[in-house]
Amino acid sequence: MDCITRRTWMPAAVAAGAFAAAPAKKDRGGARRSMPELRATLRGVHNFLTTPFRPDLSLDDDGLRRNVAHHASKAPAGMTMVVGGGLGELFTMDADEQRAMAAAAVAGSAGRLPVVVGAGGGYRLAMRMAENAEKAGADAILLFSPPYGSESGDGAFHYFRDVAASVGIGVVAYPRGKEEYWPAVLKRLAEIPNVIGFKDPTGGTSIGQALGSLIEERLLWIAEGEAHALEALPAGSRAYTTAVATFVPNACHEFWKHGVAGERTKMRAVMETGIDTVVRVRSLRPNYGISGIKAALEALGRAGGPVRPPGTNVAREDRAAIAGIARKHSEA
Repeated sequence: MDCITRRTWMPAAVAAGAFAAAPAKKDRGGARRSMPELRATLRGVHNFLTTPFRPDLSLDDDGLRRNVAHHASKAPAGMTMVVGGGLGELFTMDADEQRAMAAAAVAGSAGRLPVVVGAGGGYRLAMRMAENAEKAGADAILLFSPPYGSESGDGAFHYFRDVAASVGIGVVAYPRGKEEYWPAVLKRLAEIPNVIGFKDPTGGTSIGQALGSLIEERLLWIAEGEAHALEALPAGSRAYTTAVATFVPNACHEFWKHGVAGERTKMRAVMETGIDTVVRVRSLRPNYGISGIKAALEALGRAGGPVRPPGTNVAREDRAAIAGIARKHSEA
């Protein structure tokens, strides 16, 4: 009999509809949690964390653990911790570092907040990163579309399908780019039990609207940032990503709550008074999108460190201004 490995059998099994039910992550009490329950758990604010590095640019996994624990100790309502996203410099890491990052985040959360871990890169590397996240105990992966692109929706679908099939935890697809085939790809992915949602890169509502009832029934639509969330949350998105929830988690949750209620005027008010004030740590100068947050975290006594090349570190002369913004406007 031919030897059939998990990786060779699983994609074919998914295509054939072999899964009646997907494996589920355990909840805090140890009971198995279904994928619909996980999808509901991930509604709310997705706190995209930076990844701390030491001065020699090595991974500061203990610093990341402490940063996650800072939020977990407060257990804010409706928050998901996301590590190793674009803000988390995933594509500067190798697979071993990504595994250590995932383990640190799960340890810091201690089961109090759901943890989503970035995975991506080439076909086999993405599978390895997905397995790293599963072994670390993460709730789900944020699976980036392949960096080399796809000429057709079939290629993109097969990439997401095969990586999703290599693990039993939840998968949030991140279909970067504005190819017209993404709604059709997501409809096909919705048939895979552990694909539970997607991060929308478009800044609009066209993909969510094209998916129709799948948004309520199968896929969590995740908006990207406050500007996108202003349109997407009232239109049916039920989660959004933000870089500044690490400073103002309560304001971000209030913004989200008004969004799902369709209260745009109240959303804008929260942005003006509770969110935009701290966003300035990222915009003091161009290219401070990641390093500005890290400098602000350091000012608050949390782990930050430098960015890896080709990122731009905060200039020495700007650190005092960023520290002042962080100390004045952060909630804690």
